[in-house]
Amino acid sequence: MGLIMSIEEKKIRESINMLLEQDGFSKDLRLDQELVKVTCRLIMDLDAHVPDTLTRIRVLPTVSVVGQVEPVDRGAKGNTILEIYVKFLPAGSNTLKNLNTLGKMIKALPGVKIVRMLTVGGRGVMYKGRPIVI
Repeated sequence: MGLIMSIEEKKIRESINMLLEQDGFSKDLRLDQELVKVTCRLIMDLDAHVPDTLTRIRVLPTVSVVGQVEPVDRGAKGNTILEIYVKFLPAGSNTLKNLNTLGKMIKALPGVKIVRMLTVGGRGVMYKGRPIVI
């Protein structure tokens, strides 16, 4: 029975592939562009709940992966400082526009006061000699 199922399964897969090729679907299932990894520092309210903030970032459009870089710093100035990395699928090739868009979405989340972009693709990032702060 197992051998018969394998032959039937193979025929079904071949038929599906043939139909997909006829309809113009590409066999290339890779993304058109790579994910971009950025690290950023969030300045948040002192009582901000970090796990909830990370979850909210994970469900933002274009975001794929989010993680902490450093332990949370509950500063003496009444702020929570959180360094994170975010992998996201950029919309187009304008890096600054993509960083600003991502930063504004993160800043709009509850408890987030400031977003400072630190690196893009492992390299420090600035614009006109100044840090990108949203």
